[in-house]
Amino acid sequence: MAMSKAHDAALLRAAGRLLVRRADGRQPPRRLPRPHVVPGPYVPEWWMSGVNSTYAGIWWALPAAGPELRLGSPDDPFVQDVARHARLLQASRVGYRGRNDLYEAYIHGDEPGEMQAVPPVPGLSAEQSRQINLRVGRGRGIRVQPGRDSEFVLLHTDYFAVWDRARAYAAATVRLLQARL
Repeated sequence: MAMSKAHDAALLRAAGRLLVRRADGRQPPRRLPRPHVVPGPYVPEWWMSGVNSTYAGIWWALPAAGPELRLGSPDDPFVQDVARHARLLQASRVGYRGRNDLYEAYIHGDEPGEMQAVPPVPGLSAEQSRQINLRVGRGRGIRVQPGRDSEFVLLHTDYFAVWDRARAYAAATVRLLQARL
């Protein structure tokens, strides 16, 4: 899994670099980004946990929308495809950044199985209090805030779809570049 993440992040960086260089009218770079992989048949656990915890730098490799518009009109299907995949990657970034905003600490209520939000910290806003309660570990556990289940499912889906979206963006970029040769 870590190897796949490292390769997908390098693929996304290479696709973005090729697209920008072509849009600027420059030659392709002599060297494309390569995955940072430990050589040899044995991959140490520290390397795999480092890649998995940092997501192989995929969040810094996400492309900005726009360079594809310099290679054709907005009505061109190849340009639209690349722009659509860039927007989907940005949705994954939103899911990544907002993944912790939906949780709250809870305590058990009076009834069996009932859960209530931990009371707010006096003197703090509701949002600051929610964050403090989560970080300090007040309460019995954490849960998704009531009424935000559909938002949680959408953010969770977008967050973990980044790998598939990175490969789809790279494939769309290659199709656009081949059409412009």
